[in-house]
Amino acid sequence: MPLSKKEILFCILNGFLIGIANLIPGVSGGTFALILGLYDRLLGAITSITLDTIKITLQFIFGFWQKEKQSSFFSEMKRIDLWFLLFLGLGLLISVVSGAKLIQYLLQNHPAPTLALFIGLILPSLSVPYKLIEKHSFVVWLFLLPGIVLTIVPSFFMGENVGSENPLVALLTGAIAISAMILPGISGSYIMLVLGEYQIVIGKLSTITELSSIVFLMAFGIGCLVGLIVFTHFVKWLFQKYKSHTMTFLLGLILGSFFILWPFKDYANGQTIVGRSGEVKRDIQIATAKNILPQSTEDVWLPLLACLAGIGLGMGMNRLEALNEKEPEKA
Repeated sequence: MPLSKKEILFCILNGFLIGIANLIPGVSGGTFALILGLYDRLLGAITSITLDTIKITLQFIFGFWQKEKQSSFFSEMKRIDLWFLLFLGLGLLISVVSGAKLIQYLLQNHPAPTLALFIGLILPSLSVPYKLIEKHSFVVWLFLLPGIVLTIVPSFFMGENVGSENPLVALLTGAIAISAMILPGISGSYIMLVLGEYQIVIGKLSTITELSSIVFLMAFGIGCLVGLIVFTHFVKWLFQKYKSHTMTFLLGLILGSFFILWPFKDYANGQTIVGRSGEVKRDIQIATAKNILPQSTEDVWLPLLACLAGIGLGMGMNRLEALNEKEPEKA
């Protein structure tokens, strides 16, 4: 059954926010998927795609005039929540096309208030994953700690590892990076930096016509696909068996991401990594810059205002989501 117009609007808006989050250094789209209350549904939709889905889709493509094939196809698309995935993906695409240059400009010229704005956006939305924690025992809350540690610790090892051009390493890197991307609070590029593979992948993309680059990138892509399939099923299983423990761990990942989003950094001394077009990757430079204390009160007021603006926007988003959830109950 297709989504209502309001549901479509919310899917596109949420997809847009998830896409924007992916453009912010050290933050994954999973962060916003979780605080927007979409994480569980997104996992369910991804893990519901099976070989039968591909088989039924191919049968429909080559026999779309047959009512039986039509019925099977539309039933399968409903089962995998296709409309949700499509409109969420549309919002994500819009954010990448329209927001990438704006975010790059803000990170280049106003990094501190930009990071502070995202801290503000996330803060009021922490209530969403908190409400999904059904048990509040001491043991459950202990799972905050590994989540926080897993986000913060890799930052101390960035740039220390030298990558490899071995396709097997590319396969493993792809699997690990996509798995990290699924988790809130951790970005795939962040993990690739720790593994020392980020610059190698960028370099291979620049020489994509060469056979060695093709083999490397194919191995990386296969690793991403395998990691996506395996890890999403694993996280879904954890949700089903240990929901409160898993949600608390994910909340810890988000709390840990505030360390990466800390707006006061030694920006000039972050890693200088060159992109495919020869430009310095500003998001990587920011993510790898050392956190410092503000040097004066003048350094504080603009990020503080941005953070307060983010809190206001975050509260507004929560209010809109709450109204959207209540509407079906009135019908």
